[in-house]
Amino acid sequence: PAALQEELRQIFGPRVTFDRLEQIFYSHDVGSLPSLVKPLLGSTLPAGVVQPTREEQVVQLVALSRTHGIPLVPRGKSTSGYGGVLPVRGGLVVDFAWMNQVLAVDAAALTVTVQPGVVWEKLEKELSKQGLALRTYPSSAPSSTVAGWLAQGGVGFGAYEYGAFRNSVVSCRVVLPDGEVRDLHGDELDLISDAEGITGLITQVVLRVRLADADVLWGARFDTASGLTKALKAIRQAGLPLWSVSFINPKLAELKNQLPPHMEHGHPVEEHRPTVPEGYIAVFVVPESRRAAIDSGLPTLVGQAGGEMLGDKVVRHEWDERFNLMSVKRLGPSIAPAEVMVPLANLDKALEGIEARIALPMVMEGMVSEDGLVTLLGFILHDERKLSFNFAFGLALTVLKIAKENGGRAYSTGLYFSREAKNVLGADRLRLLREFKEYKDPKHLLNPGKVLDGLPLLSAFMGVAGAFE
Repeated sequence: PAALQEELRQIFGPRVTFDRLEQIFYSHDVGSLPSLVKPLLGSTLPAGVVQPTREEQVVQLVALSRTHGIPLVPRGKSTSGYGGVLPVRGGLVVDFAWMNQVLAVDAAALTVTVQPGVVWEKLEKELSKQGLALRTYPSSAPSSTVAGWLAQGGVGFGAYEYGAFRNSVVSCRVVLPDGEVRDLHGDELDLISDAEGITGLITQVVLRVRLADADVLWGARFDTASGLTKALKAIRQAGLPLWSVSFINPKLAELKNQLPPHMEHGHPVEEHRPTVPEGYIAVFVVPESRRAAIDSGLPTLVGQAGGEMLGDKVVRHEWDERFNLMSVKRLGPSIAPAEVMVPLANLDKALEGIEARIALPMVMEGMVSEDGLVTLLGFILHDERKLSFNFAFGLALTVLKIAKENGGRAYSTGLYFSREAKNVLGADRLRLLREFKEYKDPKHLLNPGKVLDGLPLLSAFMGVAGAFE
């Protein structure tokens, strides 16, 4: 209604819009939905978009939401492809792009306080000025936000030492669905991590950081998934004090070599790009201060598993390219995401199963975590303009099935995998979230349709699709 639009303009000024083009822009995320699935979602156009600049505006917005029954959908940079930021019941998208400041750095306590929309790359640059560095960050660090990754339950680089990002969070400040502003610590973070904004809007995060130190890199190539897994198990058993362990699959290595060079002013800017050896390519990273503890043991363990160490030039190039996984989209030109977590003990079986049962080009990046889980971030390359993209998209269910056969689970829930919430969150956390949601947000106004209460048509379709997979 016009009166409510005016009230929102009084609060947000130029940072509110009801423009049709803006509505379309905010109606999707980085993923591409197949034509057969889109009708099950209905309209994903928001009624409008607001961009708060301070916490008081978020509090006012939540009050308006309760009074008028307006759904609110929080949005960071929408780098996930599982529909977690889609406004499936209309309402307002809350874009936190303008709450993007680093508020305080405590070098003595090794903590930093940030607003929710801070982008990881910007935060790392600010920390480096004070001799500090991030403990962990996502492969989408140049574009994703701190609060978005916490809400997603993210795992990334540095997880080998520090685990999931949630482990590095001291506290987060949240505007709850009833308007209460609360600082959550410790076990209370269970209400926010992996919850994708259904329990509250994050306005501030305090996270732990580490002292900056030069990165020392090693790389290794393995012909088989079993060789890679054997090496990773041996490295873990030996207790090598690595900071980050990641790898790519042979298809990604192959396609990287097929990418055309980046062009500037009509000329290539990567004339001397090294060729990536085809195979499973692992990169091991440690701070300079721990180099000696790795130098003596890592090459031996890699060799015993049938792998070979890579030259410095290739390893450095791979590490420098760690944020460019999506560059292979140029060969697609569309992607269907398939993201799962599997135990390291069964990593070889999961990777071999994916190789055997997914015939389409699928690129994967793996992150090994301190808890013995491996996060596999995969994308199936295809063309969304073709009818067959519907079936390619369904291969994400095949990847999930393979992961579950080997003791794994979906990486996150979002909109599409709400049926997997029990496996992702665990029965106790799922019950906690349901009870909290019913108490604080009985009308399900915060990010409806996600995590707990998927859309009925979509949930039924995913169930049938899983049965016929």
